[in-house]
Amino acid sequence: MTQQRRWTRTAHRTHAAITVVVLVAVLVLNLTGTIGGGTALRLFLAVEVPLLVVFVVLTLLRLRRVVSTPAGDDRSLLDRVIAEEPLLRPAVSELRYCHSLVLAVAGKRRVSAGAASFGYTKGVMAVPAAIVMVSLVELVVVHLLVPWQWLRIVLLIFSIWGVLFVAGFFAARIVNPHLVSHDDLTLRWGLQTVLATPLSNVVSASRHANHAATQPDVEGNRLILTQFQSTNVVLRFAQPVATDAPVSKKHRPVDVRVTEVQLFVDDPEAFLHAVTPAQDEVSA
Repeated sequence: MTQQRRWTRTAHRTHAAITVVVLVAVLVLNLTGTIGGGTALRLFLAVEVPLLVVFVVLTLLRLRRVVSTPAGDDRSLLDRVIAEEPLLRPAVSELRYCHSLVLAVAGKRRVSAGAASFGYTKGVMAVPAAIVMVSLVELVVVHLLVPWQWLRIVLLIFSIWGVLFVAGFFAARIVNPHLVSHDDLTLRWGLQTVLATPLSNVVSASRHANHAATQPDVEGNRLILTQFQSTNVVLRFAQPVATDAPVSKKHRPVDVRVTEVQLFVDDPEAFLHAVTPAQDEVSA
């Protein structure tokens, strides 16, 4: 990272923090009655607006650097934005979750041409449904117990955001199924591509139940890919496969390569049938 780039990033982050602090301070002073509405408006126009203008200019300078990334870079625009500003990773993830929710509502899936798709969400959708019900009850309770209208509105916004976030989180798994093409196997976990390998590298595929695992995990050279259900399929590879395991960095070994994957799929028989032909070709 060049010195100028470091300076721009530091200035942008510092300025963003100052802008937020000033805005919150003006709001708090106004809501507590320390300053009147007219004074708050004058402070906003005199201090906050110039801060926002400078923030927009700094943001545009950094975005120009992202857009001008060499054409040989095959990363998406959002991935390049994250590389430029890692602090935006949560915001970018939420944008992608919202996009996944839109795709799920529209009944669309992110499936490559010529590939068969296999879902892995059967039995887990009760979780977002329960969260939605709890949020609805919470909204009623808040409306009855909170006396301040402004706080009701704030809590309403956070409740709606929470519901949409959870729905988008699970929708990302619906619209990003596992893929089996004529030559390749791709295992996904929501927005994340966990591993990709040629089908010829799959030496065995069979039914297998692991009732102990309820979360994704890495155990040595074994990847477990399930949540809330037991696994129902096991795959073994001839050569170790690089894996981006969907577990926290704290519990994920560096440079994970696995020779076995235990996973849950909605239709295990169809999945095994799609994977098996490659094994027949290797045996022949």
